Amino acid sequence: MNESWINKNENEIRDDIVTIAKEETKLSNFKSVGVLRGFIETIARIVFAIYSKAINPIFNNATLDNATGFFLSLWGLMLGVVRKQAGKTSGTFSGKSYGDGSISAGTWAVVEGTELRYKVSENVNFKANTEFSIPVIAEHPGLEYNIGSGISIRLTRVINGLDSVSVEEDWISTPGQDDEEDDLYRERIKSRWRSQILGDTKEVYRFYSEEVDGVRAARIVRTPRGAGSTDVIIAAVTGQPSSELLQAVRDNLRDHELMAFDVKVKAPNILPVELRIEFSGDASEGDVTIVANSYVNNLGIGGRFKLADLYKMYQPMNLKTIEIVSPERDVQPDGDSIIEATITAVKV
Repeated sequence: MNESWINKNENEIRDDIVTIAKEETKLSNFKSVGVLRGFIETIARIVFAIYSKAINPIFNNATLDNATGFFLSLWGLMLGVVRKQAGKTSGTFSGKSYGDGSISAGTWAVVEGTELRYKVSENVNFKANTEFSIPVIAEHPGLEYNIGSGISIRLTRVINGLDSVSVEEDWISTPGQDDEEDDLYRERIKSRWRSQILGDTKEVYRFYSEEVDGVRAARIVRTPRGAGSTDVIIAAVTGQPSSELLQAVRDNLRDHELMAFDVKVKAPNILPVELRIEFSGDASEGDVTIVANSYVNNLGIGGRFKLADLYKMYQPMNLKTIEIVSPERDVQPDGDSIIEATITAVKV
């Protein structure tokens, strides 16, 4: 007989109740067609419902390491750590013209071959033979809208005078993000706990750095410049942090009186990787590129690029064939570096 009914199925609980009934009543007629067995089955269903709906969730979320979802948020709130909420990507696409024209606010820009759409956020007037900016905001929140440069874009309306729309480097002003994942949120809660209970200064720097929206991870490095010298290395949800994001981290550290005379908030070093993917199937180049871009950005500081992990990311797409032509093997950056990939997806 099980000593506990935590996480047990209905059959296991029923068998235990039959055993208890036999021991306590000294009766043995608990066959499946008997009246007594009917009572047992009813009791088992009630007990199973109580455990599955009430006792199991509380027991499984009673520790920080096992808590998930709403229960993990309660752990965070006890320490004043609020889960980061999803946000929409905003920025500016680039347009080229052959004649005078205008783009109305509300026009949709679509990533070719995908369901990703961005709304033009204000009216744009342009002159002939010029390059100009098109302010846009993503249709929905999410990391997948933080697309890289060079991805094909088209507008859903015919715009007289417009030659092309493109995505350039550093087009994002506000990166999109998903609701903070349980694992990342749990690590921030632990950083807060260690900084308060253990007095770990590195964890204090890490917590207040990762608290800033747009920061995916922070690495705190003691440096040989002198006593107390520290580098705070920041990885953004888009990989490389912008100057605005670095300044936001500096401001947050300063607000909590953590900017000592020799603390520097820095972008990580870059390890460039040529990522070429050849595939066949119903997906588009845009879909395949978005998955690869998301995988690379999620590696964070010092994260190892694993071919096997990227292949797994494509399994839900049910491609006929897929081959990562380059790189030929896993790539491991230094502890203060991130991988920045130039991604080429080719449908063969």
